[in-house]
This record gives sequence, structure tokens and C-alpha cells, in this order.
Amino acid sequence: MSQRREQLIERFPALGAVESWYHIPLLVVLVGFMFWIRVRNWQRFLVGDEILFSGNDAWYHLRQVQYTVANWPSTLPFEPWTSFPTGTAIGQFGTLYDQIVATAALVIGLGNPTEQTTALTLLFAPAVLGTLVAIPTYFLGKRFGGRFGGVVGVAILALSPSTFLARSVAGSSDHHAAEALFQVFAVAVIVIALTIAEREKPVYEQFVERDVASLRRPVGWAVLAGIAISLYIWVWPPGLLLVGIFGVFLLVALPAVFYSVKVRNTLLS
Repeated sequence: MSQRREQLIERFPALGAVESWYHIPLLVVLVGFMFWIRVRNWQRFLVGDEILFSGNDAWYHLRQVQYTVANWPSTLPFEPWTSFPTGTAIGQFGTLYDQIVATAALVIGLGNPTEQTTALTLLFAPAVLGTLVAIPTYFLGKRFGGRFGGVVGVAILALSPSTFLARSVAGSSDHHAAEALFQVFAVAVIVIALTIAEREKPVYEQFVERDVASLRRPVGWAVLAGIAISLYIWVWPPGLLLVGIFGVFLLVALPAVFYSVKVRNTLLS
């Protein structure tokens, strides 16, 4: 099959270009569709000059974003309307999501956004963040199934009528789209870091000898994985569960790999 494929490419060189670049137009179409389906009804949230949001938590985030725009990069330290009438300290919800939206509003408003500009930025935030989930999804799929697997993963994400879609449409301006984006991003970086570690097999002696050249890639990707997990937890603190899942995986996988290598060496000897 491979020989026949090579013969076809030799006879029709254009097939080689198609094979190398076919995924790009497909991804552009899928990502464009994901964004369109999330913003097509955005005008329904406009009532005169007022912008209305879906659900309760979006209004909480509007207050957070407005405060952060005025006090960037600080977020609201205390929320008087949550657990009313006593209020509550902000920890679980006043997070990176609000800072991202506030920063975008500051950029769009050239440093001094109006209240309407801030509200419109928050209105579109879940659609933009939900669409961006396609990027780490592609690279995660590519790790397991090549470029075709990555495209299939994005296609499933784009065409699935799911809770994720409902939570990432314009107007549903809660944190869920950001949570999904940073979770998939963290998992993708962890998978890449594990793949590189498995390929290059760093050992303790390399650290003792300060073999920087050999450790650059595995250590660099391990640091990136740690940063990706931290960003995810910053968006959604209960996401710390991902660290526990990863720890359980290592607890099972590392002894299994060590045992399989030991058995194989014993059989070969």
C-alpha cells in the first residue's frame, strides 16, 4: 500500500501537496463553523441599549470584569452579592477568566472601554474561548492518530450537540468555556511531555552531571506541563483533581513500565 502510494505521488505530484496540507483548509472550515454556530444568535441578548446575559453567574462575572477593568490586573477581593447579605471572599470564581476578559476589553477599548464595550466583550468571550478549544484538541488528536486523527477530533468537537456547545455560546458568559479550554490544553501538554520523556528517557545521573543539552527538551516540556496545569487551576480551582488523576496514572504506569522492561531484559538475557 505504501509503495502504491509513493507511485501515485510520483505520477501526480499534486497529491503530495494535498497530503501535506489537506488538514489546514479542513481545520479552517471546522473552526469557522464552531465560531459561527456560537455567535449566530448574539443579537438576541441586546434589548435596546442594554445587554442581557443567560443565567445568573454571567452577571457575577460582569461585576468581576468591570472591577478588573478599573483595577487591572486585580480582581474583586470580596463579593457582597454572593451569600447575601453577608457576602463572601472571592477564591473559587474570581480567577484568570475574568482577567482575560477584562484585558481583552481594555485592548478593544484602547485602555478606556465603556461599560457597553466591557459587556460586549464578556458576551462574546465564551464563543471565542469555546472555539479556541479546537487548537489543543487538534494537537491532542494528532498525538494519537496523526493529522487525520487531529482533524477527526476537531470535527467531533465541532459537530457534537453537547453541554459544551450550550455552555460556550455567546451570552452564556460563565467560566465553563475557559475551563474546557485550559483543561484540554493542560492534558495536551502533559501528553506531549510524557511522550518526550518516554522517547528521551532522562535519568538521575544526567541531572547530577548537569547534562543540559540532553535534559532541555524533557525538562522544558515538564515545566510547560506544570504551567499549563497551574493555568487550568487558576481558571477553575477544583481542577486540582486533574493533578490527582495524573498522580494516580504515574503511580500505576511507572511501576508497570519498570516491571515490563525488567521482564524483557530477563527474557533477552
